[in-house]
Amino acid sequence: MAVKKTKQLGVKQVLAVQVILSFIVIGILVVLGGPLVFRFMGTEYTPFTSAWFIATVYLAFIIFQPAGTLFAARRELIEGRVALPAQTPGAKAGPVRNPWSMTLPVSIPVALCLTALAIGIIYLSGWKPTPTMTVVISLLYVIPHYLITSRFIEGDMVSLATNGPGSGAGVSKGSFFWSTFILPNIILQAIINGALANRGFHHEVMKLAQEFPDLQGLLPAKAVAADLAVTFMFVCNFTFLAAIMYTVTGVFVGIISLEGVKGKARHGFLMFLFMMLLGLVLGILYGAVLQGAGMANIPFAAAMVSKFACVVIAVYLGSKLALGWTSKKVLEHIAAVL
Repeated sequence: MAVKKTKQLGVKQVLAVQVILSFIVIGILVVLGGPLVFRFMGTEYTPFTSAWFIATVYLAFIIFQPAGTLFAARRELIEGRVALPAQTPGAKAGPVRNPWSMTLPVSIPVALCLTALAIGIIYLSGWKPTPTMTVVISLLYVIPHYLITSRFIEGDMVSLATNGPGSGAGVSKGSFFWSTFILPNIILQAIINGALANRGFHHEVMKLAQEFPDLQGLLPAKAVAADLAVTFMFVCNFTFLAAIMYTVTGVFVGIISLEGVKGKARHGFLMFLFMMLLGLVLGILYGAVLQGAGMANIPFAAAMVSKFACVVIAVYLGSKLALGWTSKKVLEHIAAVL
């Protein structure tokens, strides 16, 4: 069967496309986060609120997006959509490395320094940025995201192409799964959702205390249940999308085996609906258990622990679902071109 020719892009073009696509998705989330934090979670805010918002975006996306972009670019390369530059005869490419191990030693200090700079400017100047200005400053994360990724992308793609399929043989699938799929995404989502929970749950605590002064430090269990349902839906779906890229790399380098994979992959939209349904069920069960225990209101600390547990469960399930789904899609693709 003839293989359909695919239009190829240069490495710089792939980098630009991937950063732009990432920026569109994250930009929408950050822009929507503005009214969520500064309006729906209370209109009163301090310079600390603006500094916290900027810090959350910088720490989450400057640290973690470069590796995510490398994984996405690897998928483009593996699927034949990248034209690599000609290499010097006799030159040797380095070993294929995990993108997290390449980017994190650079992205972590950069994110910390830029976060400290933004916070320092706000506090030392006594400036209280408007919600709109806060969002605009936050979106500047894309500049270090691009620069950090550009430092590694060509070498990573050349290394992957030169070493070829099976170059990761010998690496434990379990260690790859936990170090690539689970831990980075738990930390990423904990940063984002921990900050949102702190703001949102405190708002609920104050609302309840204003209505019932004897319920200081508590918030309605039904509000936490609704928050957990939405959190699970977003975290599980976004982890699923990211884990598709990890799986493609894992299969290509031979860490993830397709042996024993059976059945056809469900339509992607059905997977999306399934994860949305799981979130709804989680929220209903959480609320039902607390109601059955006679706990109409719970302490702030308990709500935060519940939020973190929700993130861990969502990341794990999103990763496992993506691993199985993508493996089936890869098998279907192989069967189609043979």
